[in-house]
Amino acid sequence: MAGNAPALQFVIPSEVEESLDVEFEKNTLLFGADPTPRIVAVELGESGTVRVHRRKADGSTVTDVEPFHPFVWADSDVVDLGIETEKLQGDLKYGWLITVDSWKELIALRNGLKNGGRDFFAFTDPVQHYLTSTGRTLFKDLAFEALKRMQIEVLSIAGTGDPDHVMSIALSDNTGWDELIIVDANNVEESERNALRRLTELIKERDPDVIEGHDLFRVHLPLVVARAKKLKAKLDWGRSGGFLRSRPSRL
Repeated sequence: MAGNAPALQFVIPSEVEESLDVEFEKNTLLFGADPTPRIVAVELGESGTVRVHRRKADGSTVTDVEPFHPFVWADSDVVDLGIETEKLQGDLKYGWLITVDSWKELIALRNGLKNGGRDFFAFTDPVQHYLTSTGRTLFKDLAFEALKRMQIEVLSIAGTGDPDHVMSIALSDNTGWDELIIVDANNVEESERNALRRLTELIKERDPDVIEGHDLFRVHLPLVVARAKKLKAKLDWGRSGGFLRSRPSRL
């Protein structure tokens, strides 16, 4: 007859065990080591910089220009490729750090490592690079109700001559504000262009931190981008005047 099975034992790394003893919001493993509060957005700036947007207590937004050094983790020294590296502590697979001075240089570095047959890991998103390297976190010390949240719903209609043109755009935010933009069915092209321009004006005016919506990334935003491209309407929604764009998943 079999005896009792031994009880499972879990070993918690010391640094994790120590982090469990601190106040939840001050847990640096979860929320980053840098204490800078109220960051609501990070945007890629001029070469070697990012723009860090912070929400002040009075609700206004201030922007700081910070240095930006994207990086790659490699599994070996790559000095033979003429690239300087830093050996990291520990024995994890990607134990070599390579740092460059701009996003353009990072793209060239990744291509060079790939062509050289080297194994490496790099984030695909500059925002993730910046937050990881600095230990900063979005929305730290910012109450949920202090976030500026905008909701968008775009309705389209399939027409015979111009399929899937925008029919209306409904907007609202967490202050109770809302607006409905209607496209004139008797003058679709000009009215739709004006609707997209009005949408951009409202996003700049309301300055949301987060844009929400059902099927936002799969349906509504791709439709808005496609229609804006066709109608030559600018979607410069970024706080620094940047245009609406997408990137692959941050991982």
